[in-house]
Amino acid sequence: MDTHIWLDERGTRCPLPIIALNRAVMEHPAGTVIALISDDPAAKFDVPAYCRLKNATLLSEGTPPGGGAGWVFNVQVNPTT
Repeated sequence: MDTHIWLDERGTRCPLPIIALNRAVMEHPAGTVIALISDDPAAKFDVPAYCRLKNATLLSEGTPPGGGAGWVFNVQVNPTT
């Protein structure tokens, strides 16, 4: 069963949003979608790079629900091989 969780990391700066994302990826099973909300300018580059290097797929990125500063990144945990 796929799960969708939210990580609101607005107000934190590099490397904290990626640390939170990594913790969530490590703690949740394959198929989980993690919506990371961040207003850290570095996240725009760090999240896609993290997904390329780790066990995750960047599904989409866009604006946070209700607008506001930052981005929401939808990241899916991949099965381990």
